[in-house]
Amino acid sequence: MSNSANISMWSKRYRMQILVAIVAHIMTFTHGISLGWLSPIIQVLQSSESPLNFTITTEQVSWIGSLFGIGFLVGNIFFGLTLDRLGRKLNMYLLAIPHILFWVLSYAAQSIDYLYAARFFAGFTSSGLYVVIPIFISELSDKEIRGALTAMAMGFLSTGILVGYALPAYLDYFLVPCIIIILPIIYLIAAWAFPETPQCLLKRGRTERAENSFNFYKSIPKREMVLSHKYKRDMELPEPTMPASSEFDELKEMILSGGLATPITIKDFLTRSAMFKFFTAFIVCILNQFSSSFVFVSYMSAIFASSGSTMDPNECTIYMGVVEIAGTVTSTVLVERFGRKVLFLTSTATMAASMFAFGIFVQFTDEATKAQYEWAPVVLMALVVYTAAFGIVGLTYTIIVEILPAKIRGQAQAISMVFMSICVFGALHLYPMFLYNYGLPVTMYSCTGVCIVCGIYLIIFLEETRGKSMEQD
Repeated sequence: MSNSANISMWSKRYRMQILVAIVAHIMTFTHGISLGWLSPIIQVLQSSESPLNFTITTEQVSWIGSLFGIGFLVGNIFFGLTLDRLGRKLNMYLLAIPHILFWVLSYAAQSIDYLYAARFFAGFTSSGLYVVIPIFISELSDKEIRGALTAMAMGFLSTGILVGYALPAYLDYFLVPCIIIILPIIYLIAAWAFPETPQCLLKRGRTERAENSFNFYKSIPKREMVLSHKYKRDMELPEPTMPASSEFDELKEMILSGGLATPITIKDFLTRSAMFKFFTAFIVCILNQFSSSFVFVSYMSAIFASSGSTMDPNECTIYMGVVEIAGTVTSTVLVERFGRKVLFLTSTATMAASMFAFGIFVQFTDEATKAQYEWAPVVLMALVVYTAAFGIVGLTYTIIVEILPAKIRGQAQAISMVFMSICVFGALHLYPMFLYNYGLPVTMYSCTGVCIVCGIYLIIFLEETRGKSMEQD
C-alpha cells in the first residue's frame, strides 16, 4: 500500500482517519459512562433513598450483573452474523440503538424489569464495540497508525468509566440519562457522513464506490484528478505517497487475488492456519481475563481492604481509575513505535512481577510493617493497573483483529468475543472465591501463574502485526 512511513501523524493523509476513529469512540466513551454510572447508582437503588419508586435486593443486583453477560454473548452472535451481511457502516449505526435503549429504560424504570432490560442492552452494546469498531477502524486506516487508532478505545472507555463514577455525586438520577443520551445521537449524525469501508465494498463488487471510499479515508485525489497537471500543482499532496489509482488498484488486487471476495464456507474456519490463529486469539483472551486485569476493577476496594493498608479503599480505587487512563494513553502513543508484541509481553511480565510482589508483601509482613508502609499496596497495584492498561488491556482487541484470517475476520472476531465472554464469566465467578476462600496472596500468585504460562506461549507463537496489511493473513 502507501509508503507513508515518514508522514506526520497529523498530516492531511491521516486527518480523516483520526476524525472517524474519534467519532466511533464516542460510543466507547458513552458506554464507559454507563458502566461507571451504574456502579454507584446500584448502591443508591438498594437504599431507602432510591430515586425510583422501588428498591432492589442483593439477588436482583446479581441478576443485573448476569444480564450484562447474557447481552454481551447475544450481541457477539448477532454482530458476527450481520457484520458481513449488512456491512460495517450499518452495524456502526446499530451500535447506538441498544445504547440509547439503556438510557431510556434507566430513566423510565417503573420496576426491576426495566433495569434488567437496560443492563441486557448495555451488554449488547459492549459486544458491538469489541466486534464492529475494531474491524471498521482497522479497514479504513493506514497500517502506520492503525494500532494507535484501535488502541485508543481503552482510553475512551476508561475515561468514560471515571466520568460515570463521578456523575451521581453531582447530578440527579433522572438528569444523567437526559444529558448522556445526546452523545449517541451526535454519534449517529456524525457517522452519516462516513462511507462504507473500501474492503467491504470491494467484496460486494462495488468497485467505483469502493474507490471513492478509499479516496475519502486516505484524503487523496480521485483517479481522474491525479491526471490533471493543474490539480497536482495546486493541491498539496503528501510525500512520499503513491497515486490514488495505484494504491487502490493494489488493494483491489489483494482482495480479488486473495479470494477475499469469494463466499465464506465452513472450510475457511477449519484450515490449519485458521485454527492456529484462533488458538492464539483464545490464549490472548485467557490472559486478558484470568490475569484479572478486568476483574480487579470490580473488586478493587476489596483488594485494598484485604491488603492491610490503612488508606481509604474507595479513595485508592479512584486513584487506580486515573492510573488506568494513563496506561491506555501510553498504549496509544507507543504501540506504533515499539510494536504490539513488545508492549504486550512487557505488560504481561511487569504485571506478573507486580502481582507476585503484592502477594509477598501481604503474606510476609506483619501489621506494624503494613502500617509503616501503607503506601506499598497502592504503589504495587498502580503498577499492576498501569502495565495491564498499556498492554494486556489496551492491545488485546488490536492484536486479535490483526492476527485473525482476513477472509473470515468479522466472524472470527465474533467467535473470539464469544470465547472472551465465557472467560469473563469464569473470571468473575472464580475471583471472589479465590479472594475470600484462599486469601489475597494465593489469588495474586494464581494470576501471576496465568501471566507466566500464557506469556511463554505468546513469546514463541505470537506474530508481530505492526505494519501488516489487513488484506493478508
